[in-house]
This record gives sequence, structure tokens and C-alpha cells, in this order.
Amino acid sequence: MKNLFFFILLNSFTGISQTFVRSELPTPVSTPWEITFGPDSMLWITENNGRVSRVDPETGNKTIVYTAPDYFGGSPLENSVLCPNLSIGAGTLGLALHPDFTSPGSSYIFFMYSYNSGTSGSPATRFKIRRLEWNPTTDQVIAYQDIVTGISTGYDHLGGRLLAVKQNNTPYLFVSIGDHGSSETNSPQCYNPQSDNPNNFAQDPTTDNGKIHRYNMDGSIPADNPIPGNSFFTRGHRNPQGLVYNSDLNILYDIEHGDRTDDEINILEKGMNYGWKNVHGYHSDDNFPGEAAYIANYITHPQIPNDHLVEPIYAICAVQTPSSNNGNTWCTVAPSDGIYYNSHAIPVWTNSILMVTLKKGDSTDMELYQFKLNAQGSIEASNAQHPNPKKYFMADQQLNGRLRDIAVSPDGKKIYLINNGGAASATDKITVYTYVDTTNLESLPFTIYPNPSNKTLVIQLPENKPSVIQIFDAKGAKINEIESQSDLITLNITDLKAGLYWLSYESETLKRIERFVKE
Repeated sequence: MKNLFFFILLNSFTGISQTFVRSELPTPVSTPWEITFGPDSMLWITENNGRVSRVDPETGNKTIVYTAPDYFGGSPLENSVLCPNLSIGAGTLGLALHPDFTSPGSSYIFFMYSYNSGTSGSPATRFKIRRLEWNPTTDQVIAYQDIVTGISTGYDHLGGRLLAVKQNNTPYLFVSIGDHGSSETNSPQCYNPQSDNPNNFAQDPTTDNGKIHRYNMDGSIPADNPIPGNSFFTRGHRNPQGLVYNSDLNILYDIEHGDRTDDEINILEKGMNYGWKNVHGYHSDDNFPGEAAYIANYITHPQIPNDHLVEPIYAICAVQTPSSNNGNTWCTVAPSDGIYYNSHAIPVWTNSILMVTLKKGDSTDMELYQFKLNAQGSIEASNAQHPNPKKYFMADQQLNGRLRDIAVSPDGKKIYLINNGGAASATDKITVYTYVDTTNLESLPFTIYPNPSNKTLVIQLPENKPSVIQIFDAKGAKINEIESQSDLITLNITDLKAGLYWLSYESETLKRIERFVKE
């Protein structure tokens, strides 16, 4: 059984009709964090307890290819004394495949997870990056090596995304590490004095938190990093959960959570400072106390050539800092990961960043954002005719849950999403949206009446040809299928429960989808 259920969404743009077919792979997953479509035509996923899984994107069959024997989920002994509800950060985070994964000698998998660098009586949770060697003949992990150890953790904002890319024909591994600090606006009592909060050191090159780091594929530090012998690549980040590579322009982006305001998308410039926690979002809006003065009086770092502050190319929720402590009212969307879409399969998406979000608030949804880029790799201006960004799949958020990561099939037609909770079914899953190009099909509607109805449904079809009619409930389960030779069908729907239904019509020349309501 390939799909648990089937659901249709229609998105209309000027002159273009877009249809996505929603399905779920029947794959049991537990707290998945990363999903990557590998060059071996398989999905690679990280799950809780230090596991790496490999999933067939067509059947959903899953194999756990590796479980870290030294995985450690933290200890209550490490929890905050001042804020007992704050647990030490632990888990299975990002994964990346070597850019030459299918080439001999480069079949490496990199993933990040927590381990105990202390003892059972005196635990000290840290993160590490383990490199697994993959045998493509036997489909097995045959060796492993810890290439980066001792990565710090804290009570919040772990970051944890990995990205492996080739730049100027040299492969690099990029790693995002969050600032690890609980926000003083939400929990001011959690650090006493507040100067102990690790988020104060996000700009400090001598600490690893609040940074994007760059390594060689063996864990060594590239000779041309901003400071010799130092792994940091950029600094001044809050909670960078997304790393995106624009392969067309050789541009790196990070996606990070803001604090009440200003979720950010940044273009990463080697060695530069992105301002957290002194600067929130755009430099010109002065929406945070002291921000303008800090920017005007910025002191450059003596070891970093051309050091300067860099503002985001886009800030979501660029407003004055709200006074409310209710996070549901803030307009920040809690962005997770993203991916660069350069396929032409979905024309309006070509040259875009696709970003997924985690937060269902009073004015925010768990959904997919499409940011159209310009020729320079920045974000195109938005206008009434061409809004930017565009949003997708928000109507399905109760089914999809908190969207943790995204992957795209090589042909650009399938979007794979994973969630960590947040679904009405409380189930972690792999959701698939398959694009159906309807631009070359007739667009004549068919008529359903009366609509709503509680007894009989009359369907007037747009043509008198052999066709198939399918009815799906709101969760996508197929209720009925009818083969018709006529352009007029009468259905008895008294046995259907009250609610929303979808009716799919397909003939040799026409595909249409309409909905009706059973009272």
C-alpha cells in the first residue's frame, strides 16, 4: 500500500493552474528531523535515539541503516537549577551526504547527535558529527569515524543543520549551531546574572554557539576559514535551523528563528557578523531598543578582514517588539529548513527558496513558503500581481503538523515533508505533494447540485465521454468510484456522513476536481 490517503489542493495563479495531489508514505517514523533526497534515489532521514534511516520514496519501505551506540538523550542532572522546566538540549539532528556520494571513495553520510562526554554520575551532554562509510553494493554502513566532537549544547536554540556542498570544486561540510540561550524576555530568571546567558557570545569567535561552521570532509578546518584554525564561517546567529545552497549562483543561505520578531533569511558571507543579539532583522527599521546605536558604533574584529554587519535579505515579522508573552500572538513563523528549487517542472517555482515552518499561531500557519529569487540570488520585490512570498498547504496543517524539513525529487514534481508532532493525528509522517500540470488540459467546470445536499447529488459533466468519477472524504480516503458513459449522473449520498467531500472527474481529455458538502 503506497499511500495512506489521497487529497487534492488547487492553487490558482494568473494564467496558470496548479494541482497538487497529497499523499502519505506508509512509513513509521519517530521524531524525524532531517529528510534528504539522495543521489541513490532514496530518502535519507534522521530519527530519535541516534538513528539514520533510508526510505524508498515510492513504496515507503524503510531500513534503519545505523543506530549510534553512544547516543545520549541528556540527564535531569544537567537541567537548569534556576528554571527546572528547562532540559538540556539533546537529540538527533542534521544529516548530509557527501557531494560525490555515488563516486568511489566518497560514499559518506554525515549526521549530528548528542552523546555523554562526561560520566554517568557527572553527565555532560555534547553533540558530535559522525561520518559513516556506506557500501552501495551491500547497502550497509561498513565503518564510522567521529570527525567533530565536543559541540556545545544548552537549554534552547540548538540549530543543528548540516549541508555538504562543493564550492570551486572543493567539498565542504557546513554546520549550524544555535545560541543555546533561553530568551531573557521570556524567562529573565533563568540566568542570574543575565551575563551568563550563552546568547551573549553568539558573536564571539572563541565560542562555537551562534555560528555557522565550515569543515573539510574529514573534520579538519579549511585553511581559508575567516580565522586560521577556527571552524567558524559566520557569526551572530540566533537559531539557524535551515541551510540552503543555491547551486546556480554558488550562494549559501541560512534560515533562522527570530525572538518575537524578525525570522530571517540571510546570504552568508565568509567571516561576517549577522548581529544577534544586538540586531534584529533589517538595519533600517530600528525595531529593537539600542539597535540603531549598535549598528552606528559597530567595532570590527581585528582578526577578520573587512568585518562588518550583514542584514538579512528578508525578515518575516519586521515589527516593533511586542509586549505580550503569548507566543501565539507574535507574527514570527518559526521557520525550519529550506531548499533551493531550480527545476522547471513547476515553472512559477523555478529559482526559488522553499521554506517550511513550525508554528500555528493566531496569525501564522504550519505551511510552505515560496520565495522567488532574482538574478542576483536575493528575493524579488513583492507586488499585488506577484506576491512574494507565496504560501502553500496551510489548509492541510492539521494533517501535516509541524513541518520540520523538506526534500524535492530530482524531477522537481514531488515535495516530501516531515513533521515533528503538531498533527491532529499526533503522528510523525512523511507527506508527499505531487505536482500535476493541468495547463494543457481543458478547464471547463462540471456542476454539482444541489450543493450542499443531504440525499441526492446530480453531477452535470462538461462532456459526454467515457469517464471515471471518484469521491474522497476530507482526509483523502476514497469513498466510491464510478465509471460513466453519460454526461449526467445521479448519486444517492444518504449513507455519507455530514462533511466536506472531493469529487474527481477524469476522461481521456479532461481532468477536473470539485468539492461538495453533505449536510
